Order: sequence, then structure tokens, then C-alpha cells
Amino acid sequence: MNIFARSACVVAAMAATTTIGIGSAAAQSGDVSALPVDPNLLTDSLAYSAAPFDINPGGQQGVTAVYTHREGGTRTITTNIMILPDAQAATASLAGAAAEVANQQSQPAAVGSGGTMVTGTSPDGTESVTILTFTQGNAAATIEFDGPPNDPAPADMVLEYGQKQDTAIRDWQGV
Repeated sequence: MNIFARSACVVAAMAATTTIGIGSAAAQSGDVSALPVDPNLLTDSLAYSAAPFDINPGGQQGVTAVYTHREGGTRTITTNIMILPDAQAATASLAGAAAEVANQQSQPAAVGSGGTMVTGTSPDGTESVTILTFTQGNAAATIEFDGPPNDPAPADMVLEYGQKQDTAIRDWQGV
């Protein structure tokens, strides 16, 4: 189950109602497929496989990447990066990104701007869920780690992955 996927349509709808402008996007290449960080950079080189990327999900500029762990598919990492008109729109798009996480524990995360890590479980309790959200300029990132119910993603791995993703976004933006 991917809690974030349900919220992606809401984000795209919110972004579509915003006037599109160039803002900090001027320094960005149009190729958003280069944005997602491969989680194999943090683990052994064969642990995760990627599904085909969803480019411009819901008609909103951005990319969604889903990585599945080789051990029976019980672990997934879903990275969603949306490119919005400006930093305010990026921040607003993250409101409620982790609303469906049950038994929530939230803490600030040293990633990007406004980094937040929420841990808990899926609403039905069958999975552990960790959601990391942050912005970098006009980019909004949500990274969801799903796994077995009693084995959440380690916080240090979540933060390291998020920091690498933040760096990839900054590099893409030319910051």
C-alpha cells in the first residue's frame, strides 16, 4: 500500500489551480527522469529494482519512482518529486502528505527546507510506514518507505537517502 499515491492526485489538483510561472525553474533542465536517487547507492548494489518512472504524474511536472526490494517485495521506496511554480506552492503541496499514517510519530528532519519525518503504520496495521517530506526551492519531495509491520526503515537510512535526494534536486536546479 502506498499512502502517498492517494495524495498525489490532490497535490496535482492543487498545483493545477496555481498560476504556472518560471520562477526558479529557469535553471532546471526539463528532464525530471534524472531526479530520483537509486536506493542501491545506500544498500548493496542489487537490493532494489525500479519500476518504470511515472513522468509528470497527473499532468503535474515531476516524477514518481517506485523501488521494490528483492526479498519478496515486502519493502518499497516511493519517491515523488513535484516541480511547482515557486517555493510557497512547493511547501503548500506537502500539507497532509502523511495524513493517512496511523500511530504517527513526527519529527523534524535535517533534509532540504522544512524536512519532516513521520513514522507509523498503514491504516490497517499491515505495514510500517515512514514518510520523509521536504522542499528545495520550487521542488516538493515525498519519499515513502513501506515495510513489514514491525520492521520500519531505519531513521539514519531515511535521512541519508533524503539528503542524497535533496542534493540531486539542488544539482538539477543548478543551485
